[in-house]
Amino acid sequence: MALTSFEEQELNELKSWWQDNYKTIIAVVVLSLAGSFGWRYWQDHQVTKTQEISAQYDQIILSNQSAEAKNAEIDAFAKEHNKTAYATLALFEKAKLAVEAKDYQLAAAALQQAITEAPDDILASLAALRLASVQLQLNETDAALATLNNQVKDTSLEARKLLLIGDIQAAKGDKAAAKASYEQAQKNASSLEQEWLQVRLNNL
Repeated sequence: MALTSFEEQELNELKSWWQDNYKTIIAVVVLSLAGSFGWRYWQDHQVTKTQEISAQYDQIILSNQSAEAKNAEIDAFAKEHNKTAYATLALFEKAKLAVEAKDYQLAAAALQQAITEAPDDILASLAALRLASVQLQLNETDAALATLNNQVKDTSLEARKLLLIGDIQAAKGDKAAAKASYEQAQKNASSLEQEWLQVRLNNL
């Protein structure tokens, strides 16, 4: 079937356009494919890396070595994987071991580092709650209150924060302030937290 003059003109224009632009089009296609494969490779790499870090974390936490040796491994692990959830959780373990040994200064240092290493507000706030508890053990009540007021930023932990504030106020002998904190905490507390709070209110 013969082409009309209009169709021949369109075909010639298309050929001319292709001749001028085919290199650019091929380059865009190649780059798009490379980007797609690169993204998939990066995702696979991230998954593999996370699995490796998780395995390292489990190996450290589950080991039966001495606290001193475990702490050394935790320090190295936290340095290598800083600003990750695993580094923060490893430092929680270090603080836990220190509390069990009644070395509250070491526990406080580990938890202060955990706050710095935490990748989000939730983990940072959990670390701050634990730090405030340790500071209370050290009778550093003003420091504990400052930690709670300045470092606990996740609102889902508000009840636990107020509960601990009440504990600190009670330790300072301010029963009225402690009662007010406990009662405020009850407004958004879980069932377990409600039990803790009621015990404290009964003991004031």
